[in-house]
Amino acid sequence: MTLGEHLEELRKRVFRGVLALAICFGIGWWQVEPIAKCLMGPWTSAVERINTELEQQAEKTLAGHPELKRTDLFTSDEPGKGELKERLDPRLSTFAVGDSFFFSMNIAIYFALFLGSPFVLWQLWQFIAAGLYRHEKRLVTLYFPFSALLFLAGVVFCFFLVVPIGLYYLATMVSLDKVRPMLGLGQYFDFLSTMCLSMGLVFQLPIVMIFLSRIGLVEPKTYSKYRGHFLVVALFIAALLTPGPDWYSQVLMTIPMLFLYEVGILIARFSAKPRRKPGTP
Repeated sequence: MTLGEHLEELRKRVFRGVLALAICFGIGWWQVEPIAKCLMGPWTSAVERINTELEQQAEKTLAGHPELKRTDLFTSDEPGKGELKERLDPRLSTFAVGDSFFFSMNIAIYFALFLGSPFVLWQLWQFIAAGLYRHEKRLVTLYFPFSALLFLAGVVFCFFLVVPIGLYYLATMVSLDKVRPMLGLGQYFDFLSTMCLSMGLVFQLPIVMIFLSRIGLVEPKTYSKYRGHFLVVALFIAALLTPGPDWYSQVLMTIPMLFLYEVGILIARFSAKPRRKPGTP
C-alpha cells in the first residue's frame, strides 16, 4: 500500500471507531438512570451493612437502658417494626451546581469506552495487522482475548468485592456516633473508577509473566526466586494505585496480585520455551 492508501485506511478505521463510541455514548446518556443505579450498588451495599449494625447497636442500647422508649431510637414502638431514626442515607450528595451533570457525563463516557472499546480495538488491530509478520499476528491473537477477559474479571472482582468492603471500612474507621459519612457524586465516581481500572490492570500480571517467559526474557524459576521481593513490590503498587490512605483497600488489592503471581509462575513453567545452549543449532 502507498502512503496515501495507508492514510485512507487509517481515516476509515478512525471514523468507524469514533462513530461506535458516539453511538455507545448516546446509549449511555439515554440510559444514565439505570446505569447510575447499578454503579451505586457498592455504596448501597456498604450503607445497608452499616445500617444493620446501627440497628443492632440500638437494640442493645434499649436492652441496657430500660428508661429509654423505643420511639426514641425507632420510628415505631413495636419491636421488629419501624426504622432506625439515625439511619444512613444511601443517596450520594452534591456539593456544586454541576455535580449531577458531570456525574451523568462521566457515566456516559465510561459506558461508551467500556462497550465500544472492543470494536475500537478491533479496528485498530485491522490497521496494524497489515504490517505484522505471521508469528506476530499469532501472538496478539493468542494473548489479546485472555488479556481482555482478565481485565474484565479484575473490574468485576473489584466492583462486587473490593469497593463495597473498602467503602464500609473507610466509613466506619471513626465511630458513627461522632462522624456521619457524606459521600459526594464526584468523590464516589473517582474512587470507583480508579479502583476498578487499577484492579483490571493488576489482573494483567499473569499475561505479562507468561509473555516474558514465552519469549525467553525471564525464566520461570526467576519468578519463584524473587517471590519475597514481589510481596514488597505488590504492597508498593497497591499503595500507589489505591486512592485512599486506608490499608483495607491496599490489602484487598495485594492479595489478588499475590494469587495471580503464583498463577503466572505455574503457567509460565509449562509455556516457557527452553533456552538453547551456546553452540547448538
